[in-house]
Amino acid sequence: MAAFRGDPVRSRFFATFLFLLVLAIASLVLSASGGGSMATCTVSTNISPTSAVADHLASPPGNQVKFMATGNVSGSMCPLTPDVAGTWSTSDLSDTTINTSMAQEQNVALVTCVNAAAAPITIGNSGTVRGKRYPSAMLTCK
Repeated sequence: MAAFRGDPVRSRFFATFLFLLVLAIASLVLSASGGGSMATCTVSTNISPTSAVADHLASPPGNQVKFMATGNVSGSMCPLTPDVAGTWSTSDLSDTTINTSMAQEQNVALVTCVNAAAAPITIGNSGTVRGKRYPSAMLTCK
């Protein structure tokens, strides 16, 4: 900048040029190392099957459906919110029963149709994965 000491416009231009040059080089270095991309977090939750049909007149397992809650977390900037093991529920306690005592399988509920239901029954799990709730599943008891 000594060459532009007497010219303030050229000095300001040169300083701006140097700043932008350094910024461009830093940007190139970061993008080449993978640090230039935005850190992300993807959290997915699912109950499977999402819908099912069981016959209340059938013998087990024909009158039963096994629902499983699963979650997946990927990415570099995921929240530190702890996962919560939830409680299984049914919207129709008179036509279904829920068994969650399958100790060897976590996040699993065996739902039994004990009567035919007039409308699909909502099966849910109150748990969360990194703060994201599980969606509901539907069961038709015929």
